Amino acid sequence: MTRKVTKLALASRLMVLVVQLVANLAAPDHKPDVFRMPQAEVAKSGPFPWLDELVLQSLSGLRHWDGEYFLHIASNLYTYENTLAFYPLYPVVVRHVAQACLHLGIPLSQDALILLVAVSLNLWIFCKAANVLYTLTQRTFNDHNKSWNAALIFCFNPATIFFSAAYSETFFAFASFSLMLECMRSDKEFRTLRLGAALTGCLLCRSNGLITLGFPLYFVARHILLSTSSVQRCCQLIKMGLAMLVALGILHTYYFYIYRLYCLPDVKEQHAQHILDYAKERNYLISGQASEGSPWCGYTLPFPYTYVQSHYWDVGFLRYYKWKQLPNFLLALPMLLFMHWHCYNYMRGLIASTWSKLNQAEYKGLLKAHIALPFVLHAAVLTLVCTLYVHIQVSTRLLASATPVFYWFAADHMPSTFQLSFRSKTGALFIWCLTYSLLGTVLFSNNYPWT
Repeated sequence: MTRKVTKLALASRLMVLVVQLVANLAAPDHKPDVFRMPQAEVAKSGPFPWLDELVLQSLSGLRHWDGEYFLHIASNLYTYENTLAFYPLYPVVVRHVAQACLHLGIPLSQDALILLVAVSLNLWIFCKAANVLYTLTQRTFNDHNKSWNAALIFCFNPATIFFSAAYSETFFAFASFSLMLECMRSDKEFRTLRLGAALTGCLLCRSNGLITLGFPLYFVARHILLSTSSVQRCCQLIKMGLAMLVALGILHTYYFYIYRLYCLPDVKEQHAQHILDYAKERNYLISGQASEGSPWCGYTLPFPYTYVQSHYWDVGFLRYYKWKQLPNFLLALPMLLFMHWHCYNYMRGLIASTWSKLNQAEYKGLLKAHIALPFVLHAAVLTLVCTLYVHIQVSTRLLASATPVFYWFAADHMPSTFQLSFRSKTGALFIWCLTYSLLGTVLFSNNYPWT
């Protein structure tokens, strides 16, 4: 099945690449007043300028919006304060892979190579994420048909363009699904290094990766309750504790690096002139300029993410609830309604079916029977956060990359044989995914707003 899922994932990515190329060539790009990665007046080209141009033109539809931030970080690291909203795993991996390729003599300029590496890594990791999702679904439900349908919907999900563009969604999905799979392994199968690596990936990839800490906490508690051996309980607790401590230690190393760049007065950074010119033009705070200060440096816990999101994008509780944002609410409505309704139905059914057993304190049977509970709770919390806090249009890609529950609920509507009726729930799901996939790819590749 691994080969079959990989072929499906690869085919879906190639379709996205072709559609974005055709759309980008067929229509001129929209030019909104948003962040664009600053370029030197005289751009450095590789030994074959035509090859640079071919790469940049072929993949230019995959670098828009937040992709510009990720590519800027990959090229220049955290030179501007607003880039601190983007966590380092994806851009730093892109940076180091591109540097390795340059040392190997790949005949491309740095800009072209970074874009090519960013897209290529997402293509590779996407195939691995699809396989991990299939394995996770199979381990949870022991249903090959549901596992295949979940992988199928993942490959053509409504936010599919963001899994090919220079975004961190693919990396985060792979890290999240891998963490969940490792947490579900029994004591004999448990692999501390893999769980620690997956948790570190979640924490370093996106801010909402912090919520995934709940999975190792839940499953170690579950293991302690179900285990009959005190030795096994102690070993599992130590292993999980070590994995979490190492992951949190690495995350706080990144936080210290950022604090040092922006808050310590004795740290000075040298920047290229085009970086300084763009900062002056856009009124950005530059790293290594601590004398000018920033409010978050004085916080008790000096973490910049919340401040940067609030200051540069006005992110906060109900701040997006304005009439002018109605189109964005409509864009996110299908995903939010789908997730709210299915999470509510799951919890209502669980409470109704287990209330009497709770009174009898049959907790071991409940834990074994409702293995999907932590996943649904995690998805419900994320859906609520999307509804109340974030820019509402990002809800589709945030939920599509952070939780397998969307794919599990969607797979439940898929028939055992492909007999599609557009008036059925399956038909509505098919139309939603196909429309958002095609329309999103076309609009995003021409720099128009999307989810």
